[in-house]
Amino acid sequence: MASNHSQAKHAKALRRKKMMAERSRLGPAGASSSLAERARRAATAPLHCCLIQAGLFERGNGMAVVARKTGLGEVTVATFLLDAFCLGIKDVLFRELAMADLGAFVEQLGWASPLSPVEPAYVRKLLRDLARYARSFGIEPPADFQAADLLLGDARAEDCAIAFEFGDGGMPHYIPGPTDTPSQIRQRLKRLRAKLGDDGFLFSAASDDEFDADIDDLGVEATAGTSDPAAYDPAVAPDAADWLDLDEGERLRLVEAYHRRAGISVPKPTVHATLHIIVENQVAADDPAAVRRALTRLTAEGLERHEAIHGIAWVLTDQLHRVANERSDFSPAEYEAALDDLTESNWRAATEGDEND
Repeated sequence: MASNHSQAKHAKALRRKKMMAERSRLGPAGASSSLAERARRAATAPLHCCLIQAGLFERGNGMAVVARKTGLGEVTVATFLLDAFCLGIKDVLFRELAMADLGAFVEQLGWASPLSPVEPAYVRKLLRDLARYARSFGIEPPADFQAADLLLGDARAEDCAIAFEFGDGGMPHYIPGPTDTPSQIRQRLKRLRAKLGDDGFLFSAASDDEFDADIDDLGVEATAGTSDPAAYDPAVAPDAADWLDLDEGERLRLVEAYHRRAGISVPKPTVHATLHIIVENQVAADDPAAVRRALTRLTAEGLERHEAIHGIAWVLTDQLHRVANERSDFSPAEYEAALDDLTESNWRAATEGDEND
């Protein structure tokens, strides 16, 4: 038993290392001071877009994206990972992209929930209010936040009259993400207790065995009512009504918890889980009906339900890549036609050699 637990912890450490490496690859190159200079220079370029992910205040997490045209066919992009329930500004990514790649980048970020245009003043006020909210109980934004915030240029928070409301029902609610280490969780809980007391905040965590083993000594119980991650298993269709009653953030936690529990490691776990969610949403809503037809056909041909979900997600991903490459609109008719053409054999042939589970 001890040997199995040691192996599980080692496997988890390797997966976390891969996730952190991917985040570093997408993140800023160089020190914060050079990042500030790059952001300040880029802020003089024309604004291309300012976006916020829908459902941020209901779900608790989401993205803000700011992009400026900084050269011929190039954009500079700052992406802020937001936690409106507790942590404020959770992470910052800053990168240069080819304009042709920006659509696919935003499409990927918006798979869980779409990103909508807003005024720069809205984003600036939201970022600063979130940072102030988290600081009120001892949690600072990432070191690169102030530098990346410069990309908003001369946008004034005072020009946005919206009064944002943070927390979950008015109370801070800390929900660790898949890359949060036990050490980070301990530190944040310590700060929350110091400022708010044991009863002044909520805490929820996935309840898979591996994660529980890491947080046994945190001295805090997960918030009552947190959904059981065992409720999601791609081999078994979830109850449609119960699934659709969940918010997107809870669906994401359930799917990610299943993959941790099953020991499945993929290069981009959140993107992978999001594709699961999109397909399960379409099956539960029976919209489009071609998704359910494809699922029924693939399982009848011998695929496990989990594999069939991947087959449908492959079709969806192919359609989204086509939209991004051709700069065209998503066609529901073409998506349904591709699903109706999907078989176990042509999916196997197209994805042969793909190691992503």
